Amino acid sequence: MKRINSLTILFIVTIAMVILMVMTIQRPSDNNEDEGLLFPGLFEQLSSIDSIQLKSSQDEFTLYKQGEDWFITEHWDFPADFNLVKRALIDLSEAQILERKTADPEQHYVLGLSGFENGGDSIHITLLNGEKEVSGLVLGLERELGQTGGERQFYVRRANENKTWLAEGYLNINPLMLNWIKGEVINIARERIAQVDIIQPSGARATLINLGKKDKFGTPKERQNTVFKYDQLGYDIAGSLVQLQMEDVQPLAEFSRSGAEVVVAEFITFDGLKVSVETSFDIDSGSYNSTFKADFDAARIKPAPQDIQALEVLKTAEQVQQEVAVINAQLANWVYRFGGFVGTNLMRAKADMVTESENVIPMPIDPSGLGL
Repeated sequence: MKRINSLTILFIVTIAMVILMVMTIQRPSDNNEDEGLLFPGLFEQLSSIDSIQLKSSQDEFTLYKQGEDWFITEHWDFPADFNLVKRALIDLSEAQILERKTADPEQHYVLGLSGFENGGDSIHITLLNGEKEVSGLVLGLERELGQTGGERQFYVRRANENKTWLAEGYLNINPLMLNWIKGEVINIARERIAQVDIIQPSGARATLINLGKKDKFGTPKERQNTVFKYDQLGYDIAGSLVQLQMEDVQPLAEFSRSGAEVVVAEFITFDGLKVSVETSFDIDSGSYNSTFKADFDAARIKPAPQDIQALEVLKTAEQVQQEVAVINAQLANWVYRFGGFVGTNLMRAKADMVTESENVIPMPIDPSGLGL
């Protein structure tokens, strides 16, 4: 009887200990820094951040906020990509701690968290409100998970701390300044384009016209019988200003074409807009340099094909005049650098645009078989 009582008491005590242990494990701890957000409270402070400093062995630059826009101090105060900056700030505020790592400074290099002065892998990000530091992060190596998308894992430490962590989030902070530039120069819908004239220094002109149907272009003489160097060339040239992305930019006041010939491409829309692009080729860098100017002439307005009118991309005269003012204000003082595909199309002579049918270059075969 005594043995049974002892076993009963032991069982009850064991159950009580298990229940207590489970309660202890499940109870949230406000003091446990091994879990939760990497920067608690940062999200609520994002609106107060007005500059971001990024330093690495590859580059060092500052992004600063003026009004609702962001700019790059070391690149002639040129606009930064607002969406990229916004995404980076949100990603930092949402990064989650997964587990604690070493607090030994001598081991930081293993995680890519040592200094960058001698070619180290770390990226140092400092968020500021005026002169006051809001948060600072040292971003180290990525933990390889073999995944192609979604949240990733990085080794990190907070600025001025030796403790390191494995954190999870979209911490895709690019260390190169050029990758933070607002890359889109201009965006004129292809459907608006009625005519493109490419004028060589000699005065020779190559002209494309809309053939009265969406995305169909040809020369004024051959029209639908135009034979381009490759099937999509007319489509590509007419769409040169669609979400046009640059490689780099510099102030017009500091730029010289060094005697290079200039080709003028004029894009004229059904609603009276003309965008003139002056482009030259830099033989030393192998790049194309372009300047932009816009103007409006009511005499250029012409009826658009019905299928284009149905897209509702055309603008009123007043809207086009406002568009002209914005384009010139934003682009007039800059020279934009483009790669070969864009630059070549902006400078094509007629001989480089049309050919005989037997000389057409076939489009590459789509290996997917989907016709994309």
